[in-house]
Amino acid sequence: MSPKSPTPLASLKPLNKPQLFLICDGEGFAWIPLLTVEWKIKYLFCSDAKMKKCFVDTFGLYETETNTHDNVLKFIEKQNVSSVPLLFIAMSTSKLHELILEYVISQKKFFFIFSSNLPTMNLEKLGKLKASLRNFNVDSDIVYDVKAEFKQTNRQFYWNIFNALTNQRVFYNLKNAINELGGHVYAVQIDSTFIPFLTENEGIENVLFYKTVLIISLIEFLFCKPKSVSAKCYSVKGEHATVKSIAGSALFDSLHCHFNISDNSSNRIFAVKVFGDNGSVDVSYNAEHNCFQLLRCLNHYEYPSLFVENAHESALNELKYFADEKYYTNKYLNAYINAVHTALCLWKSNGENVTLESRKPEECAAPEADIMVEAVKNFSITA
Repeated sequence: MSPKSPTPLASLKPLNKPQLFLICDGEGFAWIPLLTVEWKIKYLFCSDAKMKKCFVDTFGLYETETNTHDNVLKFIEKQNVSSVPLLFIAMSTSKLHELILEYVISQKKFFFIFSSNLPTMNLEKLGKLKASLRNFNVDSDIVYDVKAEFKQTNRQFYWNIFNALTNQRVFYNLKNAINELGGHVYAVQIDSTFIPFLTENEGIENVLFYKTVLIISLIEFLFCKPKSVSAKCYSVKGEHATVKSIAGSALFDSLHCHFNISDNSSNRIFAVKVFGDNGSVDVSYNAEHNCFQLLRCLNHYEYPSLFVENAHESALNELKYFADEKYYTNKYLNAYINAVHTALCLWKSNGENVTLESRKPEECAAPEADIMVEAVKNFSITA
């Protein structure tokens, strides 16, 4: 007699799933299949009626209450959200995304919020959103569990903003592996013609700047904020396409980080290599297995480790943990504000070394850099 088969994990999940309020555009197709594993979608707003019907029919959301008009703020106001603690915004970067956040934060409608993208790339607006949270110790990245009596009088917002790179589990492993490189880590080389698993953000006009922000956020996740940066933007015009690129470096106390980032390239290259006294650690995209891989070269060869869990799954696991434990942290918004500030300084550089101010990034006005972000200006090479 054969042993009894183990019960599938899915069947062990509680019948009463926690509920969430979902506002989405086309990004819902990437998130809804993962969300419904752990949450019940109580309310769904999508301004595109055909897309909304497709969501309902494709994912079986027949018990979900959906909008019958295009006014998202009225739809939120109408609902009883006291039993729905989580607002999930699966939307591109847009003015509407920004408006929704301003409203729910000011009205204290939800205290757990997830954004699949930055609502805006404007540093000043990000600073205003941060100030509107009125969270305790808002400049700190510490994870807090405030006392129960304090929660009743001054609730703290948990706002998680998805990052296609730092939410990848492989980079947590890379950060730990850097400690194995010895007492001196002296160089980093990053080459990126694309960012694996990055979904198209329709609200971004300058894709190269957006990718630069993501790469900088990864650098600062691994090594903290650099002391100075320099970069040069250029475009290579070919017969069929124009490839826009930025080549630059970030300088730390004893570490040089060099990077080349391109947009609209037909090549699919993503590689991060860190060099130290004991060897090197390399993270790259494995096209054959369609995942990231990590390879240690520490005085001997190791076979690469493959990381099949995607960033979406990793981000939702972290979100669920914070929501279940009722913890909060300001690290997500702080990381993006720092990365946007550094990227603006890169755009302002034009090949010159730019020292990053010690002031808070949101206090550093850089209107000339904002203008330069609108286009790759410096020079063109005709291929």
